[in-house]
Amino acid sequence: MKLLSRNRVPLAQYRLSPNLLAVLALVTIAIWARPAKADTYSFGFSGGGMSGSGLLITSDTPVPGVPGAQQVIGVTGTFSDTVANFSGAITGVQATSLPSGINADGTFVPPGSPASGFGFSWDNLFYPAGNSPAVCPPPLPGDPNGPYPFGGGLLDIYGVLFNVQGGYTVDLWSNGVIPGIGLTYGVGDSKNGAVLNTFGEPFSGTSAAVSASATPEPASLLLLGTGIAGLLLAGGRKIRPAAVKHIAR
Repeated sequence: MKLLSRNRVPLAQYRLSPNLLAVLALVTIAIWARPAKADTYSFGFSGGGMSGSGLLITSDTPVPGVPGAQQVIGVTGTFSDTVANFSGAITGVQATSLPSGINADGTFVPPGSPASGFGFSWDNLFYPAGNSPAVCPPPLPGDPNGPYPFGGGLLDIYGVLFNVQGGYTVDLWSNGVIPGIGLTYGVGDSKNGAVLNTFGEPFSGTSAAVSASATPEPASLLLLGTGIAGLLLAGGRKIRPAAVKHIAR
């Protein structure tokens, strides 16, 4: 028995027009073709009177010696601190070099340090899989701080440092998974090198709430939207039977 369409035209006699085929190809490209340059993640965090949200832009280039890491190359959004009483637009990431002198165990000294005048150490590394390694090297002789062998989370212990309108800087980091406490995050802000507020310090038992999710590229969304619109138009006007034969009921 032949399968018949609603208007009694054999479905096997329908064909796709060249224009529709081109639209389908465009949609396929929009979904699967993507330049290997950067990823974008929407993020948000809050804790200790501080909160922020926006977009993290990361490089797709692997970070040598740090598996799973992506370098944050841009940050946009807004930030506020009700304790220090300021708020403003996030104006960008505070740039630093990639880690160097990485030890055999994967630990390294952060490329950005408080000596740079921003109040915090930082490395601007993001771990999309949420599996940041323990990167803090063993303490040197005479260092009053003990070892810190904890990793885990979207960031590492050094974190991402970004600038906020008004001359402020904010550091967002992960404390890793600490036995008896679990995974926690910290956040702090400063101005002119003086720390104004922090929340979620290691072993404090407190944590900033942090979330991040990948976002589609605007160019892909535009292509996909254009392709779907064209597909609907083509579906309404361009799909036609090769030979219309009405069959008597």
